[in-house]
Amino acid sequence: MKWLYLALFIGLITGIAQGYPLHASNGVVNCTIFGTFLDAWTSGNANSDSYVVLNVDLSMKWINASDKAPILAVYSLMDGNDRVFKMVKEYARELQPGRWLIGFVVPRETIARNLIVDFSRENVSGEQFSIYFPMLVNSSNGNVALLYYGVLRSWTNSDKKSVVLDIAVTNNGTNKLPLDAQNFTLKDQWGWMYSGAGYDLSGNKGISKAMLEPNATIRSGLIFSSISPLSRPVELDYKYSNSSSLALDIDLESGLGSRKALINCSECNSTVGQTSPANLAGSIKASKGQADKPGANAVGSSVHKGRDEL
Repeated sequence: MKWLYLALFIGLITGIAQGYPLHASNGVVNCTIFGTFLDAWTSGNANSDSYVVLNVDLSMKWINASDKAPILAVYSLMDGNDRVFKMVKEYARELQPGRWLIGFVVPRETIARNLIVDFSRENVSGEQFSIYFPMLVNSSNGNVALLYYGVLRSWTNSDKKSVVLDIAVTNNGTNKLPLDAQNFTLKDQWGWMYSGAGYDLSGNKGISKAMLEPNATIRSGLIFSSISPLSRPVELDYKYSNSSSLALDIDLESGLGSRKALINCSECNSTVGQTSPANLAGSIKASKGQADKPGANAVGSSVHKGRDEL
């Protein structure tokens, strides 16, 4: 079966290089992940604000198209800390034959690493395999590290769209860093620029104005309002001084392999690019610590009742 594992490895690498959709196969079935998004966990549980439903949009099909039997897969989600979460049945919804939304109840700070597809319930769908999610978009230099976790939510109200991005900023330098919604700019696919907003169209608060101390990290929702409903976020820019900024290509649709960090920094001498796995892990741990602490920097847990756009 070495050929099978090699094929899976090549398929995973290819999927990561191209961005969503992600593809993997065990030689009997094909699985495609089209993307993920978050929903509120409205369980009535006292701790529900600390958890979210992570939805995965996927398809599962037989390689042999003439086979019409249902595919009895069991799905699990593993995060970066090797915690495993089982799919919650009430959050599994069939969109079309072979196309599903499946949901996992996870802590808010969870960073999904891979989806495990298991066929131990039956013997005809082949061996278990995993599909690995894209790594976090991130960049750092001698002064600042910027991590992008994804879109928390977006919706349209009165023909204007609000987008809430989940980000973390770490101060690697010796001077305080200014944090304010106005320090951040979002660029859409046509090059139009949008400034960060303190509040969204429904009055939910985003990142708070503050000075980030050296060696400190903050994770927060970052709001952009009054965006065209047709605009898609493609680049996030953080200007932390009059002459220095750090930008990230956050457009999944442009291909993950083409993502690069952009820099305009007069006082930075270090090479800018993707951080190493060790440094990224440290940033994630620091950011998660901040994310666990409720406060003014967190976007309100109430979820807008309008339709999701992203």
